[in-house]
Amino acid sequence: MKQHRVQLTIKPLILPVVVAGCLCFAPTRARAQAQPAAPPPQNLDMRENQIRSLEIEQEKAKRDPQAILTEINEDLHRLQALNDEMAHATAAPQQLNYKYILDSTTEIKKRALRLKTDLALPPSAKEEKRTDLKEADNGQLQPGLVVLNKLLDSFLHNAIFSDPGMPDPQLAAKAKRDLDDIIMLSEKLRKTADKLNKTGGKGQ
Repeated sequence: MKQHRVQLTIKPLILPVVVAGCLCFAPTRARAQAQPAAPPPQNLDMRENQIRSLEIEQEKAKRDPQAILTEINEDLHRLQALNDEMAHATAAPQQLNYKYILDSTTEIKKRALRLKTDLALPPSAKEEKRTDLKEADNGQLQPGLVVLNKLLDSFLHNAIFSDPGMPDPQLAAKAKRDLDDIIMLSEKLRKTADKLNKTGGKGQ
């Protein structure tokens, strides 16, 4: 995997993304509150998820915007460092360090989840299927790590983090897709690395 070093310059321009992400769901929520209706039994899980999402948004609204921005900067820079470290560690022709990959993918997922909450990126109108993820869905580490590297590069180099203009909805949607895929793939790789670490690499 190739290393791509970039100088991330994250400015307060991210905050409009956070605000826009929250506001784009506000009208729908207001209508739902104006006309409350008991959810049918089959939609209870969906209703619980909506309530939980609302609780997260309300909790975030109480936080200092500057604290959120600082947290976003920290997570973006740490993801870049982890991506560079893993690219170097897995490029050498040697046995993979399963414990290292386990720890790294665990942290990647943790920081990606926090970014998903802090950025509040809006989803695209039509979700696109990611065919490149099929390469990583075979229970092996190396192909999955290659895809994870590409996803992290795509997310971290998204122009939404450096363009001083108004956030582009398409760029925001792409960042959201990449982040969701990073979370899903890092968890798969974490489980695979954990299994291989316990069995000494048997089954790889």
